[in-house]
Amino acid sequence: MSDSARPAERRSLPTLGDDRLVLILAVISVVIILFFWAILPPSMAVNQSSDYQSSYEPVARQILAGNGPVTTDGTPATSYPPGHPFLLAGLFGLAHLSGISEPVVLSLFALACLAGSTVLVFLIARIIWKPLPAMMAALAWATYPLALWASKQPNPELPFTPVLYGAALIILGGVLRQRPTLTWRAAILAGIVIGFAMLIRPIAIGAGLMLALVIWFAAHATPARYRLLLITALLAGNLLMVLPWQIWVYAKTDRIIPLSSIGVSGIRDGLTFAVNAKGYRTGVSIPDQVRGLSMAFRERLAEMQTLGGLTSVVIEEARARPVAAAQLVAIKAARSWYGTDSNSLETPIALVQLLYLTLIGAGTWRLWSAGGVPRQATTGIWLLALYFWVMTMLVLSIARYTLPIMGLLFILIPGVLPHLNSTLSIR
Repeated sequence: MSDSARPAERRSLPTLGDDRLVLILAVISVVIILFFWAILPPSMAVNQSSDYQSSYEPVARQILAGNGPVTTDGTPATSYPPGHPFLLAGLFGLAHLSGISEPVVLSLFALACLAGSTVLVFLIARIIWKPLPAMMAALAWATYPLALWASKQPNPELPFTPVLYGAALIILGGVLRQRPTLTWRAAILAGIVIGFAMLIRPIAIGAGLMLALVIWFAAHATPARYRLLLITALLAGNLLMVLPWQIWVYAKTDRIIPLSSIGVSGIRDGLTFAVNAKGYRTGVSIPDQVRGLSMAFRERLAEMQTLGGLTSVVIEEARARPVAAAQLVAIKAARSWYGTDSNSLETPIALVQLLYLTLIGAGTWRLWSAGGVPRQATTGIWLLALYFWVMTMLVLSIARYTLPIMGLLFILIPGVLPHLNSTLSIR
């Protein structure tokens, strides 16, 4: 057979290694953030975080001065855990030592957090997908409008997100295999990392338990006894990280405060948000029955100062107005994905979220239908997502609180691509 008659040999295209893709994604993420900052109007570029100005920054200044995590009047700062103030104190100290202005240092930190979270989304996605679909998930996060918006102000969600993803990478990377490779040392490390996330955002108080469930259900090929060892190691690492803070708080206040002392007030705010303008909320449209229920909660705020009192009032009012209570739960469930504290920009946010959540839903269905390890991956990701969704529904239900889990959910989006099996790196 002549050379011209021979079938052409198949040559595989050259591929970039994951290490190069990581570097490329980090650079792309930084460029996207810088472009977003450049086009953002000055009126929108200002820091709109009241928590930063009233709590995080003052406590960080006290830490930097050597006074520990206390308020400006010297009382223990228990409204929020100390993770974010300690990070801010370190950044302020770095600014003073380097001579770089604090705003520039904070901006560089924001760049690092978002670029780092983009890389972590890619690394988690690579457990499930081949390189190109994994990059698709990471780029969805790098260009996500709500994440870019969050980058303009030093909210705790910035460092919380890559820390959460780091813990997820350790666990998912160890259990999403035909033969799981998670060791007890890695489980302890994941527990420590998720414990650090808890010290940044108290909403993660039960995230360690969710990761324990991921181990139990996703690593079902591992003997039950070893899974229990891994879960024990995870929770031990978790406790190791948060216990010093709990001991310090008890020594200073003679009270046991699980991470944050404003949990009850956050739940109260979530029940009355529609009838409590706070001087900056523009208001939301809700059914009259729900408004009446929220007014009833507001009138009984004096009875809702403790968790026990709040629970009693909620049960009483829900029994008296079951339809309104069900509607309020549904409204809070929906607002968790698009709501804002000021009630501004909620319609465009809802439209953006609807697009992403539709893609996530379609990808979820196809991965779940594939069975095997893809189904385990979907289960693990949604266990974490559902936890943060429920926790957001318990308090003020706004998109800022569900923002960190969106990057994990974006990992499911490549499921919409045709020829699913050819894009998976696992079976």
